[in-house]
Formats: sequence, structure tokens, C-alpha cells
Amino acid sequence: MPPVEGQEEALARMTKIVNAFLARPDSGPFREPVDWRGLELHDYPEIIKHMMDLGTIKRKLERNQYQTAAQVASDIRLVWSNCMTYNAEGSDFWLLAKGFSRRFEDRYRRVKADVDVGEDLEEEEDKDDEEDEEGAGEDGEDDEEEGEDFGEGEGEDEDENELGSSSHASGLDGATLDERSKFSANLLMLTGLELGYVVKTIEIQCPQAIEIGQQVPGKMEIVVDRLISNASLFNKLSEYAEQKASQRRQKVPMRKAPTIIDISNRRKRKR
Repeated sequence: MPPVEGQEEALARMTKIVNAFLARPDSGPFREPVDWRGLELHDYPEIIKHMMDLGTIKRKLERNQYQTAAQVASDIRLVWSNCMTYNAEGSDFWLLAKGFSRRFEDRYRRVKADVDVGEDLEEEEDKDDEEDEEGAGEDGEDDEEEGEDFGEGEGEDEDENELGSSSHASGLDGATLDERSKFSANLLMLTGLELGYVVKTIEIQCPQAIEIGQQVPGKMEIVVDRLISNASLFNKLSEYAEQKASQRRQKVPMRKAPTIIDISNRRKRKR
């Protein structure tokens, strides 16, 4: 359905926010739908009922498939909440999503302060849906909730160029949360050969940072918390990954994550 009259400016503001997030080098995990089949994350569709990503939101905006800015906000929040639901709390991807969530809520508050985002219309539709469900009887199935509002009211004084006020404090052995998240995001942009070089280097110089997946035999996992104990190696591989990922971003702006490796602090999760 086309946008509601009066929502043009609000939707334009939301488009700018989405484009800004897509342009960030650490937004790689959120740019396209999760390739759960390729990554062999067979439980992903069981846990995440409503998949969403920034690329899909951008395309829906371009096709005028949102009626209000509030609808866009719901989908954007769904991107972060899906990631935080599927990944272990405190893992690199969980922290990355948490940082994006806080940054989004800060920008969205500014939009709401300037223009009508159509939240009243959303509330009316929700009431109508509730009435329809009540009239359907006990045999009707409730609709799944859309994304939770992570970060609302948090990080209001946060600088937009940081993942959060605790980024430096969360760093281990000199590596900040931002550096760890950027490293993980850059690895997702590497080719199989480039990832092979990274894994081989770690196996030789920091073997404790490599784990073999238990659920999927032969699937390797880089444990960043252990890797950063070797500061010189972490810095070397970070520079290598940044160089290769930068070259790839210039050629292919949106690239799906390779399927041969999965990176997380606690368990094998992509997002």
C-alpha cells in the first residue's frame, strides 16, 4: 500500500537512516537476509519467525511498501532483535546489534521530535487487529510480535560514531569492542582463500583461538576473546582483513557472508 498522506518527509528521513547504516563497514551482517542454509544454521527459522535485514527494508522503501515511518522503525528494530535473540548474549554479533540498536533509537527520537511518524495510525491498526483476534475465538492463532524495542531510552548521550559508551571498557588486552566487531564484520567479507590464510595463521600462532564445531563436524570457529590475547597477531590480522574487505566493498557493495566459517564468542551464530 502507498504511504499515508503526510508521511513523505518522515519516510525520507527513515530512508537516510537506513542508507547511513548500510554504508557503515561494520553493517555487513545486517545488509542481506541470513543465508541460514549455506551457513548450516538449521535452527534459525525455528527461532527467528520473522526474518528481516537492512537491504530488504531499503528495497521496500524504494517500492513505497511502507505506509508510515513507524512501520519502517518496526522492521529496523526487528533486524537487531533477531540478531540478539539468535546469538548468545555478550557475543560479538550480539554486541554489534546492541550498538546499532542504540544508535538507531537515538536517531529515531530526533525524527519523532521533528515530524509525525504515524505511530497513532499503528496503534489504531493494532487495536483493530486485537478486536479481530478476540472475535475469531480460541481457535485463532495470535500473530507473532514484531521486533522488541531494544535500546529505547538508553545511550541518549552516545556519540553516533561509537558502538556505545562502554566500548573501550569492554575491550580485552587493548582491543576495544569496536575493533573486535569491525574485525568480525570484515572477516565476513573475505573470500575462501583469504579466510583460509587467516585460519592457518591463527592455527600456527594462536591455536587456542580455533575451535572445531561440535554440532557441525569440521566447521571451524574463531574465538575472538582468545585471539586478542595475542595483541600483535590480532592487530596483524585486523589490518589484513580490513585491507581485503575494503577492496571488496569497492567492487561489491553488498556481499553475503561466506559459508565456511562462523565467528562468535560462545556458540556458532551468524546473526
